[in-house]
Amino acid sequence: MLPLDRVRRIDCHVHYIPTGMPNPLPRPDIMRGLPLADLMESRPGRRDLRALTQVMDETGTDLGLIISTGTGPLRKLGPISEVTEAYNRSLSEDLQTAEGRFLATAVVDPMAGKDEIAQLERSLKLPNIAGIGLTTGQDGITLDDARYVPIFELARDYDVPITIHPGGAWPDWVEPMRLTESAFLLHGLGFLLADAMALFAMANAGVFERFPTVRFMFCQLAGVAPFCCGRSEFHNKQEQLRDNVLGGGIPDWATRDLSEILSHIWMDTHSQNRNAVRLVLDQAGDHTVVLGGDYPWTPPEFGMDYTMSELHALRLPPTTLRKIERDNALALIGHTE
Repeated sequence: MLPLDRVRRIDCHVHYIPTGMPNPLPRPDIMRGLPLADLMESRPGRRDLRALTQVMDETGTDLGLIISTGTGPLRKLGPISEVTEAYNRSLSEDLQTAEGRFLATAVVDPMAGKDEIAQLERSLKLPNIAGIGLTTGQDGITLDDARYVPIFELARDYDVPITIHPGGAWPDWVEPMRLTESAFLLHGLGFLLADAMALFAMANAGVFERFPTVRFMFCQLAGVAPFCCGRSEFHNKQEQLRDNVLGGGIPDWATRDLSEILSHIWMDTHSQNRNAVRLVLDQAGDHTVVLGGDYPWTPPEFGMDYTMSELHALRLPPTTLRKIERDNALALIGHTE
């Protein structure tokens, strides 16, 4: 990693496929035939660190955090624990040539059992592997499932962050909600709903309470979750009123403050405008937001350049802008001055 005095801007949402993996990787079923995927795969920065570094330079970004988008495609390449370990090892080796410009999260298949947890622990000891990458749900199983607990324990024990990327619109919603009618419904709204539902499932199960030191980062400002703070508080009060009148006790979910939960996680800015950023700053505080460019899925004019223009439009205090550009991300990855 670059010396901290040389780090001015950090992108916490970068994608890259290591050179040790086949090109192209198999696509998830939901991505097959998607023109946007064809466009993304044509961008050299997807597999070329020199091209990716050039994009970083053009957007004034000094450090990038490469995050995982799940292991579905990797399952088609062989025994999953062997493939994920090879993926992480190749990723680490590639980044050795990048002069400290990138860190990465390790891929892990939460459904693969003890062998996969063992490979994850080995991978966390590799150079440049600085966290764990998950999605909002593998195989339709939410992150409050017991199979995720060993992963959370490793994040706690190794003091590394967990990034949570949308894994796609929730499978059972796709047809009934007609999400395939547009890319916005499927990957826009669908992703925002998946982010929020993953967070709510974890909150209701007490995951954040059981793992208070684990640093979780949700993409896209945790989807629609920040918008739900007022509604969450309303239902908490409704449950308190019901208990006062009818008795029966207050359920655990109604004792949790969503704004408080959001204030203890990190959220990246990818695809969110100034109004969404302002909402999060007001609801959760200026220590929670980090930059997210999403390259090469998103070109700079819609990613990092767009985000910076939206942040500047907010006319934030210099201290707040510095937190969003740099300091919050350093806290996320566990590097502070």
